[in-house]
Amino acid sequence: MKITKGKLSGREISLTELTERRSSARKSLDQVKEEKLHADIELAKFKTDKSTLEEKLNDAVSKITNLENQLNLMVEKSTNFDKKILEKDKKIQNKEEDIVNKAKELLNKEEEIQNLKSEMNYKNAEIENLKIKLDDEIKNTENQIKKFKDFEAEMSKAVMTIKMVVKMKTLLETKGFLSDKEFESFLNEIEE
Repeated sequence: MKITKGKLSGREISLTELTERRSSARKSLDQVKEEKLHADIELAKFKTDKSTLEEKLNDAVSKITNLENQLNLMVEKSTNFDKKILEKDKKIQNKEEDIVNKAKELLNKEEEIQNLKSEMNYKNAEIENLKIKLDDEIKNTENQIKKFKDFEAEMSKAVMTIKMVVKMKTLLETKGFLSDKEFESFLNEIEE
């Protein structure tokens, strides 16, 4: 019985450690959720930046179209404006390069977000594994407690039976016999 109680107290300590691990896992989950929230905020910012870039791109495309029309008119009117047209083309090219560079930056940010999501999924899987282990430990501990209670019940019944046998022995020693009614009474007490 002492060994069983020792094992049970060991299980209680193990259950306490598992509860602490679960609390730690919840804190880790909260931290991951907070990191996800920050990533979502960053994603919203990038989406806004993307919309702005798309508007700038549309504006740039519109400006390019206008400049091409002006270029055609200027070529028809005079060849003296060639240098100015080349300068404007260079500016447009620089703007297009800027837009391309910003688009590349946006793609890099989206890749970082995907990496963060993958890491979050990995951490969620780890948390689920810890939950499963905790559930297994709880079930194991509950089984141990049930076995101990069953053992206690058997021991209690055995002690009651010994007490009845001692009473019967005492009664036999004093009276010399045991009536059916007394014997049935003893049996009823043992069964209870």
